[in-house]
Amino acid sequence: MQQVFSYRANKILFNFLRSNHLREKVILPANICHDVVETLLYAGCTLQFVDIDTQTLCLDWKQAIALAKDACAILFVHTYGVEDDYSDSFATARKENPLIAIIDDRCLCFPCLDLVQTEADLVLYSTGEKKQVDFGVGAIGYVTDGWKYEDIKVTDNAILKNEIWIPNKAVIEKKMDEVISHKEKLNAIYRRSLSKHLECLPDSYQHWRFHIIVPNKGEVLNAIFDAGLFASGHYALQGRDSPIAANLYANVINLFNDFYYTKEQAQKTCDVILGVMQRNR
Repeated sequence: MQQVFSYRANKILFNFLRSNHLREKVILPANICHDVVETLLYAGCTLQFVDIDTQTLCLDWKQAIALAKDACAILFVHTYGVEDDYSDSFATARKENPLIAIIDDRCLCFPCLDLVQTEADLVLYSTGEKKQVDFGVGAIGYVTDGWKYEDIKVTDNAILKNEIWIPNKAVIEKKMDEVISHKEKLNAIYRRSLSKHLECLPDSYQHWRFHIIVPNKGEVLNAIFDAGLFASGHYALQGRDSPIAANLYANVINLFNDFYYTKEQAQKTCDVILGVMQRNR
């Protein structure tokens, strides 16, 4: 297995696609970062968006495998950084199409600097802006044996910068420990204050952000912003005919739990949310 580095994960993805002449249909979830979509289109791929599974909130594998015969790749994303193992699904897709490339996008997961085994063909991690361990830049990729990887220069796309980035394992691991501790403290505030009053996603989805489900997302977000606080609502729907992904996006709010947010801000955010809910009773 080859370990590769780049300024952004999208550049590793682009390099992998072009190095292996993967320019046909790519299957991907409808709830995906827009920059990934732009990267695939820039690489010359056609896109087949698939809805997400109601239980995992990740790519619906039944739909994906049904479409796999004429696809060159499946791009799997760990929604909200959930760390579940999908090796069996990767293997099933490969039985349907032995030539298909399985791309395991773990950019919202904690980065791994010593991956030794995977059923995927390309695994992506990120230490970029707004990721779990945020250095503003940086991506780590793992390319399994049998696949080519070359660094391809790009001059006309801002997403695919050519800058060199080399990770410092000790620095990343130290910051990861600090991040985990900080997230646990803020998540405890959110869980204690909100879990009895509204729906929260399971703990396995609460690492990248703390995610709540509300029926009045716009109203709650506006109240948070009006209070001088912050939250987000990723990821916007990219494909049509994906009702589960659309419903998730319509109702989920991502509450910040990174170093840009303090315990005081987290508690105030809870107070604002509960205030909106009380007014709507």
